[in-house]
Amino acid sequence: MPPFVRRYLALTTKEVQQLRRNRGLVIQLLIPPTIVLVIFGYALNPKVRDLRIGFVDESLTPQSRNFINSLSENVNFAVTERFSRIEEAETAMDHLKLDLLVVVPVDFGRSLARGQTAGVQVLIDAVDANTAQIAQGYLRAAVDNYNATKGFDPAVSPGTVEVSSAFLFNPGLETSWFYVTGIMSILMFINASLVASALAVKEKETGTIEQLLMTPAQTGEMLLAKTSPVFVLLMVVLFIALAVAMLVFGLPLRGAFWLFVVSGICAALAGIGIGVMLATVSKSQQQAQLLTFFVNPPITLLSGAASPIENMPVFFQKLSYLDPLRYLVAIVRGVTVKDAPFSALWPNLAALAAFAIVLFSISAWRFRKQ
Repeated sequence: MPPFVRRYLALTTKEVQQLRRNRGLVIQLLIPPTIVLVIFGYALNPKVRDLRIGFVDESLTPQSRNFINSLSENVNFAVTERFSRIEEAETAMDHLKLDLLVVVPVDFGRSLARGQTAGVQVLIDAVDANTAQIAQGYLRAAVDNYNATKGFDPAVSPGTVEVSSAFLFNPGLETSWFYVTGIMSILMFINASLVASALAVKEKETGTIEQLLMTPAQTGEMLLAKTSPVFVLLMVVLFIALAVAMLVFGLPLRGAFWLFVVSGICAALAGIGIGVMLATVSKSQQQAQLLTFFVNPPITLLSGAASPIENMPVFFQKLSYLDPLRYLVAIVRGVTVKDAPFSALWPNLAALAAFAIVLFSISAWRFRKQ
């Protein structure tokens, strides 16, 4: 056997033995990509389904009930509620509970009975312009099918139904608004975890973490001092991203600016907490990067930043409630595009603040424990 082959085999054997001893690295290389692939396959689903639809029946006739029932049976719609007054339905839309609102006018049954065209008003949440256009297409197809199959009695109601659609919050159907708000949220959260993880691991690699722990300072004080510059930088990045989005893409800022700032603060703290936790279980920056690759893609995909959460399977919809980025995305879009009231956004802010407190506290405990 040639000498270089023997040297190669000896070195390879040594590396294999080291890899066998480092089981954590083997697990990180094998399992995370598989899990991320599954989540990608389910989360990035272009099909829009289970659109939340509500009805206001001002006609209260057999014709109107028959029409509403035909739409309710459509597989693309999930009936949320039937409202007695349009003010109640509009409040539900403002509180992020509806994707479509169908308003059947008072003269609906009378127009059909006379053989005339009965108009129906439809309000569509157009924050996601792509979903809004697809929802309009689904609704028109359902109405066309209703007219063609004569869901009503043609002897009594020989007329047809015509839909008039209005896009709320984003009447120009600016697709960029949906993605820009999502990317803005992702950058805020992911950068926080990446930078915090790298800084904490660097202390371990250089051996200065023991010196820090020997000082009179408490763990929380050390962690705050270490992450404060990163926190300030992240907030600057968030303000720059908002300014660029408004100047370049025309993104509106219709809601309370203070709510945008507070949500950014909570997201930065939550991201820093995740980054420090990943650093405490990593021995090197390479391991920290691998763990970050495992954690951040699922957080991004399940947040609804790139694809509506309603498009995902029910299991992933439930799982997304454990994703702090989900709540930041909802607040950013509610403040910029929708002008959602605080009463609609406070549950998201409360959940985001809870994540920030819990994650930062756990990271401080882990930092001290090591």
